[in-house]
Formats: sequence, C-alpha cells, structure tokens
Amino acid sequence: MKGANSYEVIFILDPLLTDDAVEAEVETVRGLATSKGGVVAEVQKWGKRRLAYEVKKKRDGHYAFMKMATPPGVVGELERHFRISEQVLKGMVFKAEAPRKTRFAAKPQRSREAVTMSAREAEDG
Repeated sequence: MKGANSYEVIFILDPLLTDDAVEAEVETVRGLATSKGGVVAEVQKWGKRRLAYEVKKKRDGHYAFMKMATPPGVVGELERHFRISEQVLKGMVFKAEAPRKTRFAAKPQRSREAVTMSAREAEDG
C-alpha cells in the first residue's frame, strides 16, 4: 500500500464489558483503521488481565492488540476514539519499525598510541 505506515495498536477495555461488547469495540477500531484505506494485518485479544495501576478507577481490563498498515491520518482518529469512548480505559498507537538485521555497529578501537598522542596534544594545547 502506497503512503501507508505500519502501526501497532494496543488498547485496554472496561472489565465489565461482555465478550460481545469487547468484540464490537475491536470491530469499531478495525473499522476506523480500514475506513481510509488501511489494512489490519493481525488482531490479538489477550483477555482480561490485571492492570499495573488503576486507570479510570479500574484495576482490570480486557487487552487487545492490532497490527495495521494505514495512512498517517488514521492515527489521529484512533487516538481521538480512545479518548472519547467510555469503553476504552487506555489506548496507544506505536509506529512499527522494521526489525534490525544486524546488531549495532561496534565503535572502532583506538590504539594505545592514539590515546597517548591525543593526551599529549591536550597537554600541549
């Protein structure tokens, strides 16, 4: 898809929602992503889990995770939906980066002579 970026979306839903309501909210988020030509590659529902801290006076929540490729304008709509919807306790959108093929390049090792030379230059200068 031309002009689309890869994003990972995670959101936490109200623990009092039924399974049908959780599925409906996931479909709403999927609809927002596909409304402007985006493609949802993967949807994972992680189920009801305990939160690390209280969010909107709740200690538990239904977690959902999505991978999608959408135009950048969709991100704002998703974040707006997460703020407005009462069923969503918290939602975050991350731009997914391609995995690295190699490790970080090591810095070239300076020889002992180069270190002592630069130390002498610093003393002279």
